[in-house]
Amino acid sequence: METSKLVQKSKSEHYPKMRHSIKAEDDLIDLFPQPRYFQVHFQHVHENAHDLRGELAQLKDYVTKVDEKLERVMALLSRTPKQVL
Repeated sequence: METSKLVQKSKSEHYPKMRHSIKAEDDLIDLFPQPRYFQVHFQHVHENAHDLRGELAQLKDYVTKVDEKLERVMALLSRTPKQVL
């Protein structure tokens, strides 16, 4: 069963050919990203980690406050009607 040319064309659009092919005379170091790429990537990861630590601290505070409120509500609900009056 043959695939139609339209299907073949759409498959080739999803998987583009590599822009750079490796040849024997290529210097392998040139095929790896430059140090600037790693510097930018590390900076981005570091900033995201810092932001996430701040959000985590806020969430911990929020959970602590909610837990305290829940304990107070549970204490109020566990009282007998005579203790409330």
